[in-house]
Amino acid sequence: MARRSDHTREELKELALKSAEELLNDKSASELSTRQIATKMGYTVGTLYQIFKNLPDLLLHVNARTLKTLYDDCQNLDISKRDHQKNILAYANIYLEFAHSHPGHWELIFDNMVLNDDELPDWYLNQVNALFSLIEIQLKAIQPTASDNEIIKTSRVLWSSVHGICTLSINNNLFAKSACSSEELIQSLIENFINGWTTLAG
Repeated sequence: MARRSDHTREELKELALKSAEELLNDKSASELSTRQIATKMGYTVGTLYQIFKNLPDLLLHVNARTLKTLYDDCQNLDISKRDHQKNILAYANIYLEFAHSHPGHWELIFDNMVLNDDELPDWYLNQVNALFSLIEIQLKAIQPTASDNEIIKTSRVLWSSVHGICTLSINNNLFAKSACSSEELIQSLIENFINGWTTLAG
């Protein structure tokens, strides 16, 4: 068992977060515990509580890193300067791929145990808003006359629908005999949503 003096506070924080992330590669979010994380780190549970308030606090930091990964993946796309609907579809496909490739991490983002605080910290909300801003930029380009409030609302409604397809997809509830893939359903959703939105706004 390592001693706390073996690492600085920041090194311990990084070690704890990496350990939790590695455990999520094989476990669901509901199976994680402070004891598992501490054991993987090679430290005691008490060490974790000197860095984080509790398990939800630690997992909220894990979520922020997950959101940053999704944001970076979207930022690394070679997006179109003209086809903004295509860009939104590309973001949605990254979201879907991440959900399938990292189900434990993806599930944790929406875990009620982590999100039960009425006032989430600004550093976390900033990361959430950064992801939504990518969609908002594309929507604003599609409909320049739309107000900021309308763009924000529209981005949330659209992404809630994308999220629904992702959830059904990773839980294998997407109509087993359907001839449509998750990607096709998301493409149809975005095309019809954008077409309907621009028609109503126009």
